[in-house]
Amino acid sequence: MTANRCLYNHELLILFTSQSPYQSYREDVGDAQAVGFVEELAGTAVDTLMCCPQAWMTPLWPSTIDPKWRDEAPGQTEPPAEADRTYFEKAYWRMRRYMLQGKDPVALSLAAARRIGIDFFLSYRMNEIHYVRYPDCPTHSRFWREHPEWRLHPGPAGAPLNYLVPEVRDRYLALLAELAERYDLDGLELDFMRHPTLFPPGREAEGTPVLTGFVREVRAMLDRVGAARGRRLPLGVRVPRSPALALTAGMDIPAWDREGLVDMVNASPHFRHILGVDIAGYKAALRHARVYGEMHFNTRAGTTPDGYCNNINRRTTPRLYETAALHFLDQGADGLSFFNFAYTRDHSFAEPRRRGYPGVEPPFAVLRSILDEDHLRRQPKHYFLGPDLGELPLRLSSPSPAREVALPVADRLEEGYFAEAVLRLEADSPIQAFDFAVTLNGRELTAIPGSGELFRPFSAEALPPPANLRFYAVPLDALRHGANRVAVANRTCGEYALGQATITGLELALYRHPAP
Repeated sequence: MTANRCLYNHELLILFTSQSPYQSYREDVGDAQAVGFVEELAGTAVDTLMCCPQAWMTPLWPSTIDPKWRDEAPGQTEPPAEADRTYFEKAYWRMRRYMLQGKDPVALSLAAARRIGIDFFLSYRMNEIHYVRYPDCPTHSRFWREHPEWRLHPGPAGAPLNYLVPEVRDRYLALLAELAERYDLDGLELDFMRHPTLFPPGREAEGTPVLTGFVREVRAMLDRVGAARGRRLPLGVRVPRSPALALTAGMDIPAWDREGLVDMVNASPHFRHILGVDIAGYKAALRHARVYGEMHFNTRAGTTPDGYCNNINRRTTPRLYETAALHFLDQGADGLSFFNFAYTRDHSFAEPRRRGYPGVEPPFAVLRSILDEDHLRRQPKHYFLGPDLGELPLRLSSPSPAREVALPVADRLEEGYFAEAVLRLEADSPIQAFDFAVTLNGRELTAIPGSGELFRPFSAEALPPPANLRFYAVPLDALRHGANRVAVANRTCGEYALGQATITGLELALYRHPAP
């Protein structure tokens, strides 16, 4: 057993949707793809592979509970290569060719994890809903298709399954038991973030004890399997970013902790890289379980200039990863976790509208020292707030009084590592003609020239146009460790008032002293 301080979610679907150094779209998927996506983590701080054994609802192991590869897939006929296929169809036929050879990518991933000396967990998606609005999607499970009455709502639009239904819980428990018994795993994670809606609206309180009972059953199953192997198997949960938010979904995580049901709590912002993960709140609420702050490969969605938006995302840079890592550790996180880290690679299936945004290799170098707090404190920083937490956007009429937001800073400025600080405002439309007053902890900031990114971007995707940005010099002695209050007022007035300015992003760069 390792320390389980750096968790790395590895969704096996990526083997079939992505090009990599091991596999191009011109070739059928082979074992080198399954092995390469694990062995490339050697030499990093990653000590725990959180392997998701699913392709959306489809099992990527030879399941007897969901025998898709035995009973359904062999009788299907793949359409010709020139057929007009959807994204999920392209993925499905690639995985079908591979799985019908009798392959087991879970077993291959486990063996590769053992070779590089890291723990192997399975992370199971507890209510997968990708493409449920397409009832004929071939990756849907037969169980989901045949039981619309067990969904949160029936009908052609599709919906997640309803955890108030005993048969739903029994089905998931059977799948989890099959995986735990089949593979020599080091632990299991229940991924409640795919999808976090488990109960009908308004019935979450009714569902809370039901879900606690389900987690209790999973814990008992793992204890049984672990006892046969002479060791305890840890149970982790991937849950919303704060205890309060989790409870609104029926997840009473402090109760799970009091009973000793869970060992690891992965606090997740769902699908965006943000700083607003309540590590301190979880640490205060839990006594037993270790708490992890989760990071993602993208910070916000965007579009191409012609309006195409599928999988167009602003990429998380190494500076953003390091800044969030220090922020989480500074709050007391027991470890870090990474979700969809490798999805910077091309996973577009050669979509022509993405030709200007080719995939790039993941920034594996950042993983080597991501747990070294001394190293992190000495790096330049990129703190940011996006439109995902409630404080933003700021809608400022013309004119308007000041509106405040709290910007966290984990650095201790008295250590003297930084020479300069810059604040950037981002809006959803051009703001160069607006007159803003910006203060930080009561100090008015001076506007300075600027036209682009605070640090080198990781790709060109979803970057803001320069006209939507404003820059301000920040005195280093105005900053403090912890929450910093940034206030923005719109002073534009007069006959030619410009209307409303909507601030959607607020970012702070801390730059190092020049190298000797």
